[in-house]
Amino acid sequence: MKRIILTLILAAGSLALSAQQVYRIYDGPAPGTEGLTYPELVLPNAQTGHPMVYNVTEPTITVYKPEKAIDTGAAVIIAPGGGNMYLTWQEEGINVAEWFQRRGITGIILKYRTNFMGNNEEEINKSLMEFFGRMFSFAEMGQERTQGTSPAPRVQERPLQKQEPTIQGDDGRQAVRYVRAHAAELGIDPQKIALMGFSAGGMVTSDVMYINDDESRPNLVAPIYGTSGMGLPEHPVPIFICGPEFDLFPPDNFFALYKEFQAAHLPAELHFITDANHGEGLLYNGEEWNEWIDLLYNFMKAVKFID
Repeated sequence: MKRIILTLILAAGSLALSAQQVYRIYDGPAPGTEGLTYPELVLPNAQTGHPMVYNVTEPTITVYKPEKAIDTGAAVIIAPGGGNMYLTWQEEGINVAEWFQRRGITGIILKYRTNFMGNNEEEINKSLMEFFGRMFSFAEMGQERTQGTSPAPRVQERPLQKQEPTIQGDDGRQAVRYVRAHAAELGIDPQKIALMGFSAGGMVTSDVMYINDDESRPNLVAPIYGTSGMGLPEHPVPIFICGPEFDLFPPDNFFALYKEFQAAHLPAELHFITDANHGEGLLYNGEEWNEWIDLLYNFMKAVKFID
């Protein structure tokens, strides 16, 4: 009963600003995972109580439209993170979509496909325990970095690697393609579609940045603590890169990718925020990490993505 009540409260909170529309981005089953029948589950985070989405097999977009009086026509597709195990729906989804919505930008949360983690809460928790147990050494490394015991990050020259498409990247491409194809009915300028993502969602953003066509190419990208950074894309668009100053993962990709854009005199910004942690998304807690979204908003204005 408590779980049901919590779910209703979370649902009510997400609908407080205005009604949202949910759209399936594929006409039929998502290509590559047809026939999967495991259950999609929404469970509260053990620490925050916020919703986490597991076992996604049917990708959708949830659209947060601004009021007509302030609507800029621009849209941002948001890919939450979660290591392809789950989607962090509140901090890296709802909060971000509503922030843009209040500023006249359509916020669109992408529910992309994730790995199967279990048939119920008990099985999922076991899978998570096993995964984070393996990641414990990375957490220790991150703690040492925040205590100032690791050297300052630096750019490392390395050979370019070929970006290979993933099913999550396919969902990102299809989301852009769907929004552009339905721009008129959604009230969106088809040439003002941004794609941003957190952690694993940042990898989705990177995947789409490198592999796209005219219909699936976003007009601006923003990987937030997550990018593969494999050199200048064939069709570059303005890019905003941001992450914690001492993240769990090396920042070399951030520097290398920014250098490529800078060398080509293409619009790009790179930010590292101090006193921040991987996975914080957008929180309303007064911490300075949350300034990343204001920096992104200013970047959007600087490159004329919004007026």
